[in-house]
Amino acid sequence: MKYQALGNDYLIVDPSRAGGTVLGPEPPPEAVRLLCDRHYGAGADGLLLGPLERPEPGTPVPLRIFNADGSECGMSGNGLRMFALYLAEHHIEAWRTGTPFTVRTRGGDTDVRITDFREGRVRLGMGRPRFASAESSEGKESDRDSGVAVPVAGEGPDAVVTVTDLHLGVPHTVVFRDRVDGELAQRLGPALAWHPRCPEGTNVEFVRVHDNRTLEVVVWERAVGPVPASGSGACAAAAVAHARGLVGGDVRVRMPGGEVDVSVARDGRISLTGTTQEVMRGVLSPSLREELADRGTGSQPSGRSGT
Repeated sequence: MKYQALGNDYLIVDPSRAGGTVLGPEPPPEAVRLLCDRHYGAGADGLLLGPLERPEPGTPVPLRIFNADGSECGMSGNGLRMFALYLAEHHIEAWRTGTPFTVRTRGGDTDVRITDFREGRVRLGMGRPRFASAESSEGKESDRDSGVAVPVAGEGPDAVVTVTDLHLGVPHTVVFRDRVDGELAQRLGPALAWHPRCPEGTNVEFVRVHDNRTLEVVVWERAVGPVPASGSGACAAAAVAHARGLVGGDVRVRMPGGEVDVSVARDGRISLTGTTQEVMRGVLSPSLREELADRGTGSQPSGRSGT
């Protein structure tokens, strides 16, 4: 099955169903890359492997998340919303009516509630962001208020970029600019995402403050590149803007693929609300299944972590 959230699309492979999955319990990176390839496979930004056990009310539902490059990641706000809708549609009918449940990923547990099943609207509790720290002349302080100057291979305003680093399931780097667009992301995204200071990579959010309730965001993900939207990226942008006093606790985040709502509570916890949609259901051809099964031999991880 394939779902999309604001243009960010994932394949869902459900090993809990009878017959299991051709990917096996440990999907080889080569197999994931083939399945997500838009020319030779089914095509997607990533893969959701789950539920790993048959879902039961009151028990966290285990999920593994992979990006199109074959790397595994700990958190995806868009992916979790898609998975939540899938669970309500195909496993636990009570979850369609707003009964809360929990999804367990490598990045931790996420509280989930479907607020409108027909519209595909899902609310996630994303937890508290962990801001990075930077050395300053006055000692160690959080970089969320002032940011850190990072030299990159550019000229003029691109020679040194002020960024704010934080972790929200996966690492994020937020950059504020008076104007954000795809050209800016293409120019600075790769240099910041794989800067020497970030050996495991980081997802980059370019942010413009429209007003105290609205942000415009363009995202460059470390394992994918430009994406139309990112749920965790929207939360990272809102968290930094709120910490700097640029926006209030309720923020509308506009991205090329659409909008999500982010709320920052007094204790710093962040919640994300947005829509998702099932795109298609299908069966892989015997030839593709055979090739996927063969991809495990001699394959190596990409070495880059996911979004």
